[in-house]
Amino acid sequence: MDANEVKEMLSDNDIMSLLLDIGAEPRPQGNTFVCRTVCHHGHKHKLIYFKDTKSFRCFTDNCGSMDIFGLVGRVMDLDFFNSFKYICMKFGISYQGVTSHSDKIDTSFFEKFKRIKEVISIKTLSKKILDTYYDLYHSIWVKDGISVRSMKKFGIKYSILSNQIIIPHHDIDGNLIGVRARNLNEELVDDGKKYMPVYYKNEVLKHPTGAALYGLNLTRKDIERYKTIILFESEKSVLQLDTMLPDMSIGVCISGSSLTYHQLDILKKLDIEEVVVALDKEFTEIGSQEEKFYAEKVKNVFLDKLTPYYRVSVIWDTDNLLGEKESPTDRGLDTFKKLFENRLLF
Repeated sequence: MDANEVKEMLSDNDIMSLLLDIGAEPRPQGNTFVCRTVCHHGHKHKLIYFKDTKSFRCFTDNCGSMDIFGLVGRVMDLDFFNSFKYICMKFGISYQGVTSHSDKIDTSFFEKFKRIKEVISIKTLSKKILDTYYDLYHSIWVKDGISVRSMKKFGIKYSILSNQIIIPHHDIDGNLIGVRARNLNEELVDDGKKYMPVYYKNEVLKHPTGAALYGLNLTRKDIERYKTIILFESEKSVLQLDTMLPDMSIGVCISGSSLTYHQLDILKKLDIEEVVVALDKEFTEIGSQEEKFYAEKVKNVFLDKLTPYYRVSVIWDTDNLLGEKESPTDRGLDTFKKLFENRLLF
């Protein structure tokens, strides 16, 4: 089974499922899917999938055209062969006997997809922007286990005009680099816009989320004291951990379910010994194909990058303590402690 055969096997529903997995927020539109520009960690819906040619084209930042293997590789920092494996694992397609040196795949084709480390420019924003929002703390996050103390600590604010929870993002040195919002209007949430960058004076305050670790400017002291860092998918998990364990606030958010090489470079600046991978749960049954696929993803996207430098552990819910899509912090302190104590060590 070679890459072209696999690509031909994938239905439009399969592509839709993959796009949802990588956070592309696909929207069917005629003979296309209109997607968020995850190919360069963007937020505009200008990445188009064309069903007839089974190809993508990004209409910003000169990403150009690519197929599904190229897109997954860009998003997850995988070479072509590991992107191929990842997709096969998701859909239960056998790739046994196919390696990057196999006669079944032209290895010269792989060379075009080797990762090229991009230079990412991050613009520093004026902190005066945050003065336009209110020091108010919405009950929806309080009910989700986030204290007002933690919201104040992380500079969470509220937009009365837009009915949004405002989430400032800073770099490791505390410079403001972006502002995201948690929309509270149901019509936006239902439209797949639960989280999005905010606008200020007609300028979108976005930043390349894959080039930073949310919360690190505030949690670095505890992280280096315990020599341990926990990687969460969302900002909310970082705040939940800070609420539950204010003296052990060692979490950061990777803003998705993939660790980029830019984020790995940030980790290398820290005095740490262990990295804990604490992603949202993506399977319902132990031993299922879903779990096997998820394990392969964790290996490719996290373990292969981290184990040369750190002791790595993974929070893996073997006791069914969490619901699907829940974070390890969503069920409170007792559940988090059990998950943390039973984490898998590598």
